[in-house]
Amino acid sequence: MQEIRSIKLIYDKFIKKHWNICLNRFYYFLSEKNFNISELAIATLGICLKFIPNELKNHVTIYLIIDDTLQSKFGTKFDCYSKLFDHTNKNGSSYLNGHCFVSLAIAIPILYNQKFHYIKIPIQYKLYDKTKSKLELAANMVSSVAPTLADYQVIVTCDSWYTKTPFLKVIKQFENIDVIGALRSDTAMFDINIEPRSGKRGRPRKKGAKIDYHNLKYTEEGKFYISHTKAKVNITDDIVYITVTTTDIDKFSSIRLYMSTINPDNIKSFESISNKDGNELKKTTFNIYKIRWNIEVIFYQQKTFWSFGNYMVRSKEAIEKYVNLLGVTYSLCILLPFINSNLSQYKYASPQEIKYYLSECIAKELIFDKLLKTLQLAKNISTAKDVIDFIASHDGVS
Repeated sequence: MQEIRSIKLIYDKFIKKHWNICLNRFYYFLSEKNFNISELAIATLGICLKFIPNELKNHVTIYLIIDDTLQSKFGTKFDCYSKLFDHTNKNGSSYLNGHCFVSLAIAIPILYNQKFHYIKIPIQYKLYDKTKSKLELAANMVSSVAPTLADYQVIVTCDSWYTKTPFLKVIKQFENIDVIGALRSDTAMFDINIEPRSGKRGRPRKKGAKIDYHNLKYTEEGKFYISHTKAKVNITDDIVYITVTTTDIDKFSSIRLYMSTINPDNIKSFESISNKDGNELKKTTFNIYKIRWNIEVIFYQQKTFWSFGNYMVRSKEAIEKYVNLLGVTYSLCILLPFINSNLSQYKYASPQEIKYYLSECIAKELIFDKLLKTLQLAKNISTAKDVIDFIASHDGVS
């Protein structure tokens, strides 16, 4: 089935024809509170890491992508249902009624034609229920997979919502994990060189002079003017690497700030991105941050082609399990061509193509299996015409 409108629909149209099991068992499974979603994420991550040879562990970088997405729902009987602000809504209102999911995705490097190419898959979804902030949910998801990634250099990419002290404080606990994220355009930046004490009374300064991005030196790269500098910011005590971009250095319109807790030159590998001329772009904070946009593609595909928002279960546990199992299915469609040589032609293809191909294979297998069992049980069938007439006369066989 290419679309799941409800658990009952897929049970009636598919499952009960091939499996002698009652419908309620699926609802009981989805509402099971002892099922650990984090263990499912770690199992998926374990499959991904097998694609990286041991001899390349010290030469690659893995990217974790944090973001949240909204899903509108009709009806007020769902757990965690609330009115949410949506800055992308185009229906005349900036709010929608539904759910907010905080998501963790991963970009895994795979050696292909002597170059690293990244595949991006979702690892975990958490339903925002207001008992914890989105910063806490994101930090907990990263912490849950951090031990599995202890042997790799890991970069967490996120937007300006997550580059705040509570999130950065948790990430700082892991020596192999750094953060590259966007900042608010009004973020205060300070010089790393502190002026010597003046001899006057009072506490000495902890930061240098405030940096005005208008006075930085910019270079033109494509349609942007970009400047790089080291600075200190209020959200962390460490020195960070700042990138400022603008489309106009006269009026300084469309200012964007990006922060990195690691020197971009020390990042071992990143996705090969080329500009319009086909030249590979430099390894900078701004170019590496672009990897974060892959999670938007995942959201779009799962909502459009994978029935992400079609859950008809009410409890928080059931909703989380539903969307995480969809994420596993989506991920396996991307990973299978790298596991099974019979599917190698689908490497780096759209996961929808692989899903359609697999669904056709499954349908054929089930039809042939049903046909074989029918022919084995039937008597007095000797010709092809007799087989067709027999199948046509039995409802449900074909």
